[in-house]
Amino acid sequence: MKMRDMTLLVRVAETGSMTLAAQQLHLTPAAVSAAVQRIEDTLGIRVFERTTRSLHPTDEGLVVIEGCVDVVDRWQRALDDARGQRAELEGTIHLAAPTDTTYSVLQEIIVQMCEQHPKLRIVLNTSDTVQHLHREAIDMAIRYGTLTDSTLSTRRLSNGPRLLVASPDYLSRWGTPTHPTELTEHRCLTLQLSNTPTVSWRFHRGEEIIPVTIESPLCCDGYLARRWAVAGMGLAFKNIFDVIDDLEEGSLVRVLPEWDGGRVSISALFPSRRFLPARVRALAEVITARFTARAERCDAWLETQPR
Repeated sequence: MKMRDMTLLVRVAETGSMTLAAQQLHLTPAAVSAAVQRIEDTLGIRVFERTTRSLHPTDEGLVVIEGCVDVVDRWQRALDDARGQRAELEGTIHLAAPTDTTYSVLQEIIVQMCEQHPKLRIVLNTSDTVQHLHREAIDMAIRYGTLTDSTLSTRRLSNGPRLLVASPDYLSRWGTPTHPTELTEHRCLTLQLSNTPTVSWRFHRGEEIIPVTIESPLCCDGYLARRWAVAGMGLAFKNIFDVIDDLEEGSLVRVLPEWDGGRVSISALFPSRRFLPARVRALAEVITARFTARAERCDAWLETQPR
């Protein structure tokens, strides 16, 4: 079997769709379907069960696809090792990340990487919506919170608490709440995640947990929630990682300092457990170093706060 055929089978299996695989391989769906049929005829094995609504590998197909993954990964590793001798990164990286993280940290990293490696192209998908790495052909994603997909490779980047924050101007005009239940009397900035407003905030103080239902006229992505909070538009419930610059500058202050939203992990996700192209490995190392340094700043700031 030729390398391009193995790559095609792997992409169809990962996306679960000949149409999506065709888009990623810059082919037509008809061409992908014909190629799969030709491969199956050559092997004498039905690789995929196909209906009008679904596509999934057969038992025999899973064995074939696993073998293809091994060969494709080894071949890509060999190419990257050979190219690595030139110490120049090239090719395309598809990176997905939340809005606030992109503007706060990633945009500078991406510019620096592309300046250092002119043949490197980074396509950034900025959204607070959780995307499917295989279907969207994403090489690396930054995500907050609990991870549920065990097929992905992960790397923890940070683990800090969510804090209630506001600008000094907002607090001077509207007062400072002293208990989570008082938030119903304030303007709160809610997030919209995967097209769903997050209207429930949970506050932790030791073993005590208080849920608060938020009714807000302003609902937005993570970046706008932070910018609006700085502008005095309301209270925001944000991971300290996102607001550490504002806290250090004083444009935001912590509200209800004895309460937080519990610790939330930030992780890097990769679609393959076995192999990462050299360009993705290089970007991941830079991101890891930058996130680690920022997380240390967060811990240092928390240490300066009254207990």
